[in-house]
Amino acid sequence: MTSQQRVAAVISAYNPPIDLIEKVKRLASQVERIIVVDDGSPADVTGVLQGLEAAGAVVLKQGSNTGIAAALNAGIRYAAESAPDFFLTLDQDSELDPDYVARALVAFTAATLQGVPVGMVCAESHNKQPVMLQKPGVPFPEAFDPMQSGTLIPAATFDAAGLLEEDLFIDCVDSEFTARIREMGLKAIIAPGCNISHAVGESRPMRLGTWHVTVGGQKRFVHSHAPFRVYYITRNGLVMYRRYLPKQPVWVLRRIGLEVVFYGVRVVYGPHRFRQIAAIAFGIRDALTGRMGRISAKENAVVAPRKKKAAA
Repeated sequence: MTSQQRVAAVISAYNPPIDLIEKVKRLASQVERIIVVDDGSPADVTGVLQGLEAAGAVVLKQGSNTGIAAALNAGIRYAAESAPDFFLTLDQDSELDPDYVARALVAFTAATLQGVPVGMVCAESHNKQPVMLQKPGVPFPEAFDPMQSGTLIPAATFDAAGLLEEDLFIDCVDSEFTARIREMGLKAIIAPGCNISHAVGESRPMRLGTWHVTVGGQKRFVHSHAPFRVYYITRNGLVMYRRYLPKQPVWVLRRIGLEVVFYGVRVVYGPHRFRQIAAIAFGIRDALTGRMGRISAKENAVVAPRKKKAAA
């Protein structure tokens, strides 16, 4: 990394696990500085936060759980005081390959020299699996719907487009920002060779009765979200589609098609089916009425799975 390419990494954290300390130590060789934003963790994570500071990160603490967009924005604003050229946004459950940032910077430079208006640089693969492309077959292919974690964003992009939308709280924050910069004519390009390892959450077998669904000789599994996440996915997705359908109809319709499949899989094969359905209904209602921000305590009580009582 040269003095002309200064990168500040911003990591959102919520009840951060202790292994985040080692991740930060490894990341330090790729960026100039690291800011970890603890988003109002309810657990006592004092030891982890102290370990992060000892590893060289700046730790910011939100007074309450404000959502991933607000947490990342707080870190970006703090880092901006030292005027980096790029911001790298990350989740606590992600880790980059050792040469990730260097490859991303090479891709940015190459594309810029060819006149491509780069708004962000994205991973080529997640857990070694290629990401979906928006425009395949071009010299600098664009990501279809890049994940926030692992995105390298020039400071100029934030100057032009503004920061992440905090009203979304969580989910679709990255998709909305990508759609927003695309409206401005900027590209979310893929950096060849950039892979990010990212936890995919809980998985369970896809079953019909006692049969484990098998396609192409492989047993299939479903990765499910907690019902409260389904609420945000539903509400924020509908808000985003209404906003960007007029100018980006192909992208919106393609994304809706994928979401319909995911919803079907979650409801049919995932856990907490009725709570998932309730979360979808609440999300649709709030999207139509314009209620944004954090899910209400009343709605959350309805969709939250009941905790099992400990045996006496």
